Amino acid sequence: MGDGNLTLNKTSKNPYFVFTQEFIRYKYTWFVFNNISFLCKSMPKLGKSKRNNKVLYHLQVRTRNYPFLKEIFDAFYIKNSLNTFIKVIPKKIYYWLNPISLAYWAMDEGGSTSSGTGFYLHTKGFNFMDVYFLAGVMHYKFNIICTVQNHENRPMLYITSKSKNKYVEIVYPYFHESLLYKLK
Repeated sequence: MGDGNLTLNKTSKNPYFVFTQEFIRYKYTWFVFNNISFLCKSMPKLGKSKRNNKVLYHLQVRTRNYPFLKEIFDAFYIKNSLNTFIKVIPKKIYYWLNPISLAYWAMDEGGSTSSGTGFYLHTKGFNFMDVYFLAGVMHYKFNIICTVQNHENRPMLYITSKSKNKYVEIVYPYFHESLLYKLK
């Protein structure tokens, strides 16, 4: 969950992790790289892409292929009837969510509401049932009250105003300084 993903290529039975950020967030990208550099085969790579006829530059961090990533891949990605992979929220998420993983998720895919009273965690890549399950895990494990909102027929996890301060308290110590604005 976040701006990283696991990729399984045809030349290896083990996946690798890839993390991509716009170049404007290079400080955060280096922060991530410094934390996982021992798993990487090279320094972050500069790349470019085009969106809405605008050229954007990004940095990409990629690990080597590892057997331990296979367990995570198998938990988060399942094959559908078309023999393609779809992302799911695994039941093991209860054990994997902790203050650090919540912070990275928020740094990658989170933000305060425009009024500043609540907080969104982007979950649009999952189905509604999975996100409702995730909301339950957040409540049970961290006592954070979440709702699931419908954004363009895709689910978005919303941390209510009653729980935002508690959530910020949990993730703040692990936030990179360049992204603290997201917690305001």
